[in-house]
Amino acid sequence: MMRPVIGITCSRVVGGAWSQNSPGHFMDYTFDEYSSAVHHCGGAPILIPTTQNHESLQSICERLDGVILTGGPDVDPHFYGEEPLSGLREIDEAVDLTELAVVKIALKKDLPILGICRGLQVLNVSEGGTLYQDIPSQVRESINHLQKKDKRVNTHNVRIDGNTVLHSIFKRRKIRVNSRHHQAIKDLASSLIATTWAQDGLIEAAENPSKSFVIGVQWHPEGTWEKDPFSKKLFHSFIRASKSAAKQKS
Repeated sequence: MMRPVIGITCSRVVGGAWSQNSPGHFMDYTFDEYSSAVHHCGGAPILIPTTQNHESLQSICERLDGVILTGGPDVDPHFYGEEPLSGLREIDEAVDLTELAVVKIALKKDLPILGICRGLQVLNVSEGGTLYQDIPSQVRESINHLQKKDKRVNTHNVRIDGNTVLHSIFKRRKIRVNSRHHQAIKDLASSLIATTWAQDGLIEAAENPSKSFVIGVQWHPEGTWEKDPFSKKLFHSFIRASKSAAKQKS
């Protein structure tokens, strides 16, 4: 069987070596850890560029068997009905609009979705949830979720609900994860269920029980999959679900 095609969303940066004289130009990018994990676990990764209209994104998603929503800038609070607070950092409307549209299309098609860090937040916002714009200033006695250690290093524990898809993947009620975020789910979307929590009570993972495979995690398994067995299991499970989607499509 051919490898399932996995669309990976992008962030943007201004300029690049080729456009130093055109500062208004943006370059789509994502870290190669995502595509490396997808390829190693049996998928064929492709990038989904930003600033696409709905028709273009619809055409792209028709050719996909699964979607990964990657880490990136803060989600603009405009999309969940709030004004920006002082702790809000960089936002990019084009990235928000692209990923929110991809989620809507993928959910309608029941494509497997794996949301990573910001990707979990986008999943939540797309379905009507809200976010803490800045954990340290909004959540009293929170642990440090914005670790400065290398992304390959796990830094804190999370507990997992035993009656969830994520638990069926990990077969554990507690694992250790890496952590590089300052935003998190505040109000959970009604279509999602929380599955995993940090010690301070913040939601670390959620899933949509009405879909074949929709899981978002607040940590970065793409940074640890080579040595961390749970990160590798998560990618393998996502790719298996994407293979099933490809088989049904054919």
